[in-house]
Amino acid sequence: MATRTTESVKLAESIPGVSAYVLALRGELQNGGMKRIERLRLGDLTVEVCRSGDSIWVLVRRPGKGGLAVRAAFVPDGDMTIRKVPAEPGEALRLDVEGTIGRHVIALRTSEADLHRMQLAVWLIPAAPLLIPFHPRDLYVLDADDDPTGANGTVEAAQRGVNGGLIYFRCDDPAFGSVLYLQNLTRLNDYYRATHTVPDAAVGGEWPELGYLLPTPPQSGTPPTHPLPAGEPVMLSNPIIVFRDGAADNELEMARQFLQMLGLAYQALPLPRVDYRDWIDRADRTIADLENAPQATVRHYGHTYVMPYPDGEYPDVMVQMSVLAALHDYGRWRGEPLPLEAELRRGLARFYDDELKVVRRYLPNVGDDKDADAIDSWYLYHPLLNMARMALDGDETCRDLLFRSIDYGIRAARHFHYAWPIMYDIRDFSVKTQARNDDRFGQTDVGGIYAQLMLFCYQLTDDQTYLHEARAAIDAAVGMRFNLEYQANLTAWGAAACLRLWRITNEERYRGQSYVYLASFFHNCELWESEIGHAQHYRTFLGATCLHDAPYMAIYECFDSFTAFEAYLSDSGPDLEPAARMLIG
Repeated sequence: MATRTTESVKLAESIPGVSAYVLALRGELQNGGMKRIERLRLGDLTVEVCRSGDSIWVLVRRPGKGGLAVRAAFVPDGDMTIRKVPAEPGEALRLDVEGTIGRHVIALRTSEADLHRMQLAVWLIPAAPLLIPFHPRDLYVLDADDDPTGANGTVEAAQRGVNGGLIYFRCDDPAFGSVLYLQNLTRLNDYYRATHTVPDAAVGGEWPELGYLLPTPPQSGTPPTHPLPAGEPVMLSNPIIVFRDGAADNELEMARQFLQMLGLAYQALPLPRVDYRDWIDRADRTIADLENAPQATVRHYGHTYVMPYPDGEYPDVMVQMSVLAALHDYGRWRGEPLPLEAELRRGLARFYDDELKVVRRYLPNVGDDKDADAIDSWYLYHPLLNMARMALDGDETCRDLLFRSIDYGIRAARHFHYAWPIMYDIRDFSVKTQARNDDRFGQTDVGGIYAQLMLFCYQLTDDQTYLHEARAAIDAAVGMRFNLEYQANLTAWGAAACLRLWRITNEERYRGQSYVYLASFFHNCELWESEIGHAQHYRTFLGATCLHDAPYMAIYECFDSFTAFEAYLSDSGPDLEPAARMLIG
């Protein structure tokens, strides 16, 4: 039997291995297997729409500097008839692709703003009730010779859980530039509901095979059978791709570019309708519940304490101060203090430990089922932050507790060299839990809220010690890139601290570092409106998920992020990156 020798393919340094789909694309491009359907321009980029043996491709190139291959449609048996049809307003091209599995409709839009943007919309009308066991990814990086195995680059950020379906990467060799790919998951809800799938970490991949992996049912011994209905159009993909010719390996510049590119992609997203909500009525009803509902508060030592959860847990100082500060802000807005504010303030001193000289998380009578000496790193600083906010407004009780506790907070920061663990013993700083579940990082953004606390103390005293501490904490976070977020509201406070440091010191690097915090925050937002399951009953668009790995939103983290962003915007001025202002707004 005759044998055929297969030529070995040399991979770029950044590629540990490739899939069959990478090799198939390489073969089509190297052997002239692509047939051009249309040619377009996108600023200094060339755009070719082509067909291969089993796919429709959009090839985007920067002449001499590589490019991208974007799979617009996948037709497994390669049997397809392609025709151009009249484009709708705003479209550069529209195709009908008739095949065995059904008919694909592909629409292409381009924008030649300062940053170039391309958007695809792909529908499928199945010829029969269609099960999709697998569908390949849709984005491949090419070198200057159209070889996906020859490009070197770095993925800076990719989708986490059900957050925004994005991937942000740069191609260094050749110097194609940086790319933000954002899959508009909102328009894909019909597919998810029909197939009973969820786009969990659907956008990502291994270099050079990136982009969107269409969620499909698990292929077990008896896989689920939820087909796409025959004859009904369903959108399979709606990516927005933003291109930039520069791709410097600089944390501050990468964050700024990410915000700019995300801002341009955001402008192409369908925005949810604006709902009217009577926030004043809700606030007043909430206050009434806090005052009257037996499961909302508890009495200890003759004082009233707010419960973290209805009928659950024990009172803690973070919750007490968060509610107290919110009541104070609302009373100030109304023009008169609320009686509940004074009632909650009277019980604060019971959290103070005279021996350690710091406010503890729990009251002295906390139950034995809690480790009273264990403290989350951020739990030490958040109540002190709210005490500082209230001290700035003249609250002497909060000012007294703040400055009786602040030296301990500084000792803790210096002990951990501004890189805090998850949990430690409040008595001696011995670490109880060093790292989160990725085993690499602790509470990475605690330095941000610590810095903001120090800046409030500096504002209260004009003591340079606090300014030096704020700088040390922010400087220690340099280099974290998109691993900076641990908890959303802490990251938001870090952004506010950086901007305040910029205002105080006039050092541009702090304004740039604020964009690093913002980039990490928006990377962890749900940039789409989910209609899957219970989510059809509430809004998810631009919701901030609580933690770096937590696929849920909670009112506490969200409202505290709003408070931090109010501080951020008050320090911003006309020099703020416009995309950052828009996304925060």
